[in-house]
Amino acid sequence: MMSFRNTFIRIATDCPETEGIEPPSRGGKKPVHAIHLDLLRKNPYFFTHEELIAAGERLREPPTGESKKEILARLRSKPLPCLRTSALAKRYGWGIHFDPEGKIAAYSAGSAEYKKLVSDPTIDQTPAMRSKRDRG
Repeated sequence: MMSFRNTFIRIATDCPETEGIEPPSRGGKKPVHAIHLDLLRKNPYFFTHEELIAAGERLREPPTGESKKEILARLRSKPLPCLRTSALAKRYGWGIHFDPEGKIAAYSAGSAEYKKLVSDPTIDQTPAMRSKRDRG
């Protein structure tokens, strides 16, 4: 499983936002990246990558009677999506910070915290994946 430690995922170079914005709902339902943002803003540095994905699944899907352990087993049976591909960092202007223990927080691109993390030489820096390929 791909998990970062002491790493900051900056917004994508082609992100249209300069500050973090609220991801819109679609068809009256919150997309999973909006659920992840809610969880990270309410609980900074509480979730690891795997825990965040599992919590998002529990909130997104109708209750199935699956235990937390069963959800984690199902999620572990396939590769977890890397947060570099999250719409939060690609489209909506949110940087994602992993502390040394791999716990996660999200920061708006326009915030003082985001600017501090981007300029911190002790933190590994990586950009989110671009939405469009270079055609050069």
